[in-house]
Amino acid sequence: MIILLVFSCQSKYTKLVKSELDSGIKNDEVFYGLKFGQTKSDFFKICWDLNKKHLVTHGGNNNYVQKMLYPQDSTKHIDKIVMLFYARFNPDDIITSMDVKFSYLAWAPWNKDLTSEKLLPKIQDTLMKWYPGNQFIKVKNDVLVKVDGNRQIQLRKESDRDVSVLIEDLAYKYNHMKK
Repeated sequence: MIILLVFSCQSKYTKLVKSELDSGIKNDEVFYGLKFGQTKSDFFKICWDLNKKHLVTHGGNNNYVQKMLYPQDSTKHIDKIVMLFYARFNPDDIITSMDVKFSYLAWAPWNKDLTSEKLLPKIQDTLMKWYPGNQFIKVKNDVLVKVDGNRQIQLRKESDRDVSVLIEDLAYKYNHMKK
């Protein structure tokens, strides 16, 4: 009875994380050949190779890798989306998560059609195509979360311009928290 009571008091998110981690499903793929568990040198080599193929370049201040996305439903220059990403590493220089930001290339404070509020549903749809499986659920502070096996994707509006995405390895996160 106590176990039933405790489990029923858990949030939808907590139940989802527990269920997905207990499933044993490993989803280590992030994108563009990058995976959880790769080293920092792997990250730099993959990004360098993508750069040599003219698929990515450096983002502003060289803090991120930049990829241009061209929505399939539009050929207008104004609809181009800038994707910035950079891996987060553990103390052993192993990829444990990926920090990603999306914004419209032509964003300006006065252009209300190119705000993060308008972009967020497009990014959510794109992420569902890239990572099929469970749907996003809303958690606190208007953050949307999707969990499939060990991979969690958090999606939120960061500013009027940027949509922020964090893709992380929950197996690492929860094993690291237990220590």
